[in-house]
Amino acid sequence: MTRAEVGQIIGKRIGGVIVKECPSAPRAEVFLIFEDGTYYEFYSSVEITCAGGVDRGGREEVIRYMANSTSVAFEAWGEKVYPSG
Repeated sequence: MTRAEVGQIIGKRIGGVIVKECPSAPRAEVFLIFEDGTYYEFYSSVEITCAGGVDRGGREEVIRYMANSTSVAFEAWGEKVYPSG
């Protein structure tokens, strides 16, 4: 997925979320709708399943979550961009 363009959403305020499904590719899409009249799309060729709710934590908790079976492909925070890995 390593798309640096996702860093363009840093600092934007989310006003809405739309999840779409389709029987063919892309199978699932998540649109973040921002209050400034823009949106960003995440899509997948397989089903996307939502988590059970909002969790407490921040960067460190997310990095540690399932760290033995996942790896970070990209992250951006404000003006700082972290290399993958």
